[in-house]
Amino acid sequence: MARPSQPALFLGAPPASAGIARAPAHVPEDSSSPAAPSRLACAHLPAFPLQVLLRRRPELRGAPVAVLRREGPQAEVLWASQAARRRGVARGMRCAAARGLVPELHAEPVPEDILEEAADELLRTLLRRSPRVEPCLDPRGAFWLDPTGLERLQGDLPTWAGGLRRDLEALGYAAGVAVGFTRFHTLALARLGSLTAPLVLASPAEEVARVGAVPLAALDLSPVLQDTLEKLGITTLGGFLALPAADVRTRLGSAAAALHARASGREHAPLRPAQPDDPPEVALEIDPPDDDRERLLFALKEPIACLLRQVCSGGDALVELRLTLELDHEDPVVTVIEPAAPLQAEPDDLLQLLDLLRLRLDGLTLAAPVQRVVLVGLGARARAEQLALLRGRGRDLAAAARALARVRAAFGEQAVTRATLRSAHLPEASFAWEPVSEVTCPIVHDLPANHHEALAAPPLCRRLLPRPVPLPRRDEADEHWLAASGLVRGAVVRMAGPYRISGGWWAREVERDYYFAETAHGDIAWLFYDRPRDRWYIHGILD
Repeated sequence: MARPSQPALFLGAPPASAGIARAPAHVPEDSSSPAAPSRLACAHLPAFPLQVLLRRRPELRGAPVAVLRREGPQAEVLWASQAARRRGVARGMRCAAARGLVPELHAEPVPEDILEEAADELLRTLLRRSPRVEPCLDPRGAFWLDPTGLERLQGDLPTWAGGLRRDLEALGYAAGVAVGFTRFHTLALARLGSLTAPLVLASPAEEVARVGAVPLAALDLSPVLQDTLEKLGITTLGGFLALPAADVRTRLGSAAAALHARASGREHAPLRPAQPDDPPEVALEIDPPDDDRERLLFALKEPIACLLRQVCSGGDALVELRLTLELDHEDPVVTVIEPAAPLQAEPDDLLQLLDLLRLRLDGLTLAAPVQRVVLVGLGARARAEQLALLRGRGRDLAAAARALARVRAAFGEQAVTRATLRSAHLPEASFAWEPVSEVTCPIVHDLPANHHEALAAPPLCRRLLPRPVPLPRRDEADEHWLAASGLVRGAVVRMAGPYRISGGWWAREVERDYYFAETAHGDIAWLFYDRPRDRWYIHGILD
């Protein structure tokens, strides 16, 4: 019988046991070469809505003031001034209760359009200090900046950070500024840091050490999570990060797991600079409406070339193309195309973008003919290597990245993934799939001195099935009971084990005895006996 064609891959090999020739499977090491860590700065304006209100109403400075979620006596207090907090007004309190404590309390909501206007003004100010600025949506009033390459224009990092804080002070805002290496850490330190002097960290190790001492109360955690951690005696971020990552989600919930991943640096997202102005846009009317992909692509060739020239006119490069197809009497179709690397207004780059667009159009399902197309191009500052005249020899990683971009354009953003190891006691939870955004060359390891002996017993690859397959009850007298699964052939001639795995008492009890079963045909199956359920399962096969 044929075995499954494409089971999931599980890196590793079975433990050594008598009668089965195998060697431990090799797990490749990180292929990235050591490089200087990139810098990242964060400017945080504490109580941003309150600062906006006091900036618009300077006569209220020093008085008890509160920002409400909405109008009305039952509205929730979002922020309170120091004068109000000293008299008992706290976040989450109802407006009526706060006025009961402070009768002269000035409380009002700050409209969203006013906050947006203030955020835009801050963005324009920060763009004078760095061309790459990303506003943070949670919390409001925080901004990440890229200080790389500004030393010759604005001085060293302490000088640059000091000038940044003075710019914000000139606008009437108090802000904490931290210059470090990662998103979450710089934000946490900027929220905790002094409002009179910026913090510039010398190394990632110093950043980690300082972040570990940040109190959890400074991170605006949910009351339930903060109360739970306090009951466990955890009051600092370092104590929270000391918890096992595999158990945080199970015992504290998904919000705590997401916080743990961000704080530990397991989640990394590149800086997404904000666009202070509306991005270039080109619209094309299709008359009569048409749904033929080739004709649509031909009609879009010149508008896309025009859009690419507009994006790159100021020294930027295209990083994202947003495509809106307005259909005839049907809802529009919106899609996004991201090239492997920023594109410039060059013929080769235009052909690459058109190729990605063709693949995306071929994969779209249109409910009606297209009557109008709107193209929006998002740009970013072109990287130095794009302007290099001489290319290095070796593997063309740029070509590989372009190939992956074509796959994503044809099949979606989640079509290109790789397996990453996770800390878990169950084999099926010990790895996860993550999108691949960058291609790197693997490291070729030198062969050991006894590599001839190692090649005599090549390593085995264990392929994990998507789900354990239940087996019929084992009959000691029936040597072919395993072949009934259709995954291996022949009678079982020897079994190695058991290898015990137990745990899961906090969710569902798990107690398994794993075995390696070899058949007369040379097939090797990885199976386990589930003690609580009194049942045999096959979990994988070995090649």
